[in-house]
Amino acid sequence: MNERGSMLPYLGALFFVGFVLLGLALDVALLAATYREAAVAADMGAEAGAAHVEATAAYDGELRLHETAAVTAAETASLRSRPRPGRSAAAATDGIEVCVVVTDRFEPRILGAVGIGREGVAVRACAAPRQG
Repeated sequence: MNERGSMLPYLGALFFVGFVLLGLALDVALLAATYREAAVAADMGAEAGAAHVEATAAYDGELRLHETAAVTAAETASLRSRPRPGRSAAAATDGIEVCVVVTDRFEPRILGAVGIGREGVAVRACAAPRQG
């Protein structure tokens, strides 16, 4: 009985599985890096927005935000902190705290060939002015 080449299908399957696992590991690491960058941008935007305190409001024990300036500063700081194409930022405030949602796109490198497509990463951060 001729057994030459009988290991070839097993090695081919092993290489394919190894390629998929390597692609999964790399893309999970890239997804984590994308999430971390979006979180940093959201934090920086929220902190920048929280710095815009209303100067004319009567002080009643809480610092109040200038709503228009806080939202504008939060969105601008989020987009400029670590600029990436496709990133978007939306901010809102209730006068006491400002919240920023940063949405970043994630494009898988290796697993895109297997059919896994784009995913969006959305991170939310809030900040309020503090006395210090």
